Amino acid sequence: MNVKLSFEAKSPFRIGAGKSTSLTSPVDLQVLRININGREVQYIPGSSLKGVFRSVSEFIAKSNGINACMAGNECKDNYNRKLDDALRSRNLDEVRKILASYCLICKLYGSGSYASHIIFGDMFPEGDIAIGVKTGIAIDRRSGTAKRGALYTVEFIMPGSIFKGNITLINTPNYAIGLLSYVIKLINDGVIRIGGFKSRGFGQFSVNPMEINGEIIHNNKVMKISEVDIFEPLDEFDSEVNIADVGRNYAKLLERFRIAWDNYVSKIKHS
Repeated sequence: MNVKLSFEAKSPFRIGAGKSTSLTSPVDLQVLRININGREVQYIPGSSLKGVFRSVSEFIAKSNGINACMAGNECKDNYNRKLDDALRSRNLDEVRKILASYCLICKLYGSGSYASHIIFGDMFPEGDIAIGVKTGIAIDRRSGTAKRGALYTVEFIMPGSIFKGNITLINTPNYAIGLLSYVIKLINDGVIRIGGFKSRGFGQFSVNPMEINGEIIHNNKVMKISEVDIFEPLDEFDSEVNIADVGRNYAKLLERFRIAWDNYVSKIKHS
């Protein structure tokens, strides 16, 4: 399942490239850029988005009483070596047993030997991007006064800038899509921000699904999403999702999957 998303900046934002070492740079802290066909382009790395979505997914899961390890560390320490050993020995029963032991978040976002089921592409700008520069001064935490020689300039991207890209979901149950939809809702509500300088009001976005396509299993056949009315459950904790009346309203389509997440939480609590 491929979801094309539009990220529109509602406030200034920056994903930094670190302190500039170029003698010709007019600012100390530049925004991140990538070279495409000889042109420097501002972008939002998929890895940055994955970090945001993963950490928020962990928070949502834990707040609902669902087991989720922090940044995949617990699952990595407990299971990755065992999984590698089982794979090398081709012990499929042991592989299945170990895979089932990973927490939900690691199953979705990956953990070392466990590949991610959600792939975040880089987000690239739509049209020209307006860049702003802000002057700041570092504060000494002990004295509460300005540090000597600590004046710096920061580059940021102006509100109204739009970035577009794709998130790909591979064999994800409906409740996982619902969890992703809840993360998008929190971003749209302004609860979650992206990038640096969040405490200074940076990083607020509006996220809109522009297109959803791909193939799923329906009635034991591989079918295009545009050809089906129902997303069938993939496991015992999953729920059917009816999308018959949503048409091309992709925001409403994603919203439908939140019910599957709510049902998943209820089933886990009572299992």
